[in-house]
Amino acid sequence: MNQSFGGGVIILREDGFFFVVLTILNSSIILADKNISAGAINFWFGALAIFFVTAASHFLFPKLRRVIQTVLIIFFALRFVADIFLIKNFGVPLNMDTLQILLGTNPLTAQAFLQEYVLNFKILAAIAAFIILTAALILGLKKFLATRSEERLKRLTIDLLIILFLPLVVYAYNAFHILLGLTNALFFNTTAWRTANDLHFLLTQYPISSEEKIFAEMDKQLETEKILSDESNIPNVVFVLGESTDRNHMQLYGYRLPTTPHLSARFERGEIFRFNDTIACANNTSPAMAKIFTFAEKEEPQSDWYLKANLFDILRRTDYHTVWLSNQSPLGLWGNFDKYFSVRCDEKFFIEAEDKIARQRQIDGVLLPVLDEYLNHAREKNFWLIHLYGTHAIYKERYPSDFEKFSAKDIDKPEELWRQGTAEYDNAVLYNDFIVDEIIRRFENKNAVLIYISDHAEEVYESRNFAGHSMEEAGNVHMIEIPALVWASKEFRERYPEKISAIEAAVDRPYRTDYLIHTILDLMDIRTTSFDESKSIINKNFEARPRIYNGEPYVK
Repeated sequence: MNQSFGGGVIILREDGFFFVVLTILNSSIILADKNISAGAINFWFGALAIFFVTAASHFLFPKLRRVIQTVLIIFFALRFVADIFLIKNFGVPLNMDTLQILLGTNPLTAQAFLQEYVLNFKILAAIAAFIILTAALILGLKKFLATRSEERLKRLTIDLLIILFLPLVVYAYNAFHILLGLTNALFFNTTAWRTANDLHFLLTQYPISSEEKIFAEMDKQLETEKILSDESNIPNVVFVLGESTDRNHMQLYGYRLPTTPHLSARFERGEIFRFNDTIACANNTSPAMAKIFTFAEKEEPQSDWYLKANLFDILRRTDYHTVWLSNQSPLGLWGNFDKYFSVRCDEKFFIEAEDKIARQRQIDGVLLPVLDEYLNHAREKNFWLIHLYGTHAIYKERYPSDFEKFSAKDIDKPEELWRQGTAEYDNAVLYNDFIVDEIIRRFENKNAVLIYISDHAEEVYESRNFAGHSMEEAGNVHMIEIPALVWASKEFRERYPEKISAIEAAVDRPYRTDYLIHTILDLMDIRTTSFDESKSIINKNFEARPRIYNGEPYVK
């Protein structure tokens, strides 16, 4: 046997299975780029990296190489499964954005996700089959390579080296490109590196990675954001933040089923103003909340939100008493925005314990007696933030049994799963209508105004086998077309006719929720250094701005 290939033959015989299996598991990198050609180049560079890792583990760490190889195979397998699962269900592989959502997700939302998408027979069977096939592939390759002749293994070694390195020579046509190519091969194009790079970015850049840093920066805004004028005198301003509600499933917005009887009746009586062209600034809760309650905007980096003044710190510097009532959770892997903003309020209450993981999410009706209790101790001027769980999956768990009005037979969709899932979602919308109406009812005899929006919306089996919300690049307009309503009590309408006129004039204006802080401050007659009247939908100087969604202008 030619000695120049002796080492290659030995590596191929003893560790060739590791190289082949890891390269196959790294193939999801092809799908990580929308450009298939770029994905193929990434895959080739990844194969180079795996080749060097194989050689290094064989010669440098002979006693530890089996441990190293086992750990890497398990890691790559988990990443491969995650990529394929996310691509199939959400159209994107595991990336920085999906990790960002994961890290800001509270335990019960994660549990609901697992129940909805993972804990079913098909998925579990597919995972089991994948494990069996991977084990069979490893054992089969070991046996195949152990029984090949030296000459055959030498030819395989030569073929492998040509496949791996000839493209590098062609691709890297000068010294710089050779160096760049080798660097890419060694580091940048394996699932291990991609995962480590995403985690590094999150640890160093993503805001929820450092609560101490966030709160310190938020404290700075108390000094830098100046209140220029404060003429506020509305005793009760109520902001109801819903969850995952698509306005296209609301009777109030023209849906064919009677999913919003209470709000529709109030609209007919002239109590509610329905905004017809408002969209969410994000497909998911955390990035949406980061923009809704601060001066940060969609086009700005996610990591910059806490460098901008937030609504609650501004209101605390006025005479308003701020109260945060939530049926969401302050717990996430690294905290979440319920926690960040609620601690800036004078009082906060979570249905779930703030230091424990609850076993099951409660329906939003549990917040009503809590609101009653806080109303008994209301101050002269109050800002109420009520955060609902709304119509978030799992839909059938969002409402009590007596709100199970719609069934699959009421839905006109081709698949039984689609019909049943849509019916459950519509029942959740029906219960959400009841909850919002009950909140309104508690302020009817007061001087009060209420704003209701959903943080984002939800796609529910709209022409594809999918229900939920995803990354923007895999989403559609059902994930951003939210309800946006303003309700005003009789006393409010009588006391502030000019505000009512301004609201009425604004209902058809195009808007996005990252500008909402300007509207809230405008409604309350508070002006700060960051306030911009052209971004307030109710201001006479409002200016409509382009709304880009997934790289394209949004069209209603």
